[in-house]
Amino acid sequence: MIRSALAVLLFATPALAGDLKIEDATIPLAPPGTMAHAAFLTLTNEGNATRQLVGVSADGYRMAHIHKSELEGGIATMSAVDLIEIAPGQSVTFEHGGLHIMLMQPRAPMTEGDRVTLTLEFADGSSETAIATVMRRMHGSHGS
Repeated sequence: MIRSALAVLLFATPALAGDLKIEDATIPLAPPGTMAHAAFLTLTNEGNATRQLVGVSADGYRMAHIHKSELEGGIATMSAVDLIEIAPGQSVTFEHGGLHIMLMQPRAPMTEGDRVTLTLEFADGSSETAIATVMRRMHGSHGS
């Protein structure tokens, strides 16, 4: 009976670290004195369970939030996002003009080549880290 209960618990455990692929984590270089930056990346769920991204923090910034930019009736809007579900096999891209990580109040000026540790927080209490590189904006890339 105890073995059966343990087996059920082991197989019912939500997806843990190692099943989320994080790629292309970048922060476009902003003019000096800019108090809000954006971070872009792609998350791919390579596991068997849906992952629910519920928050983010960033070393070197006082605040970080998940935001979404949209164009509605010719007016650009930006709103906070509380939950992003990433189904097994699904990729979610954070990019200019869509989902992005808003980084606010940098503690020091950012220069090209700097690296920022982003901590992605999930509903199951787990977290994943990504290292985002500060890069000049290039046409046709995440920072365009």
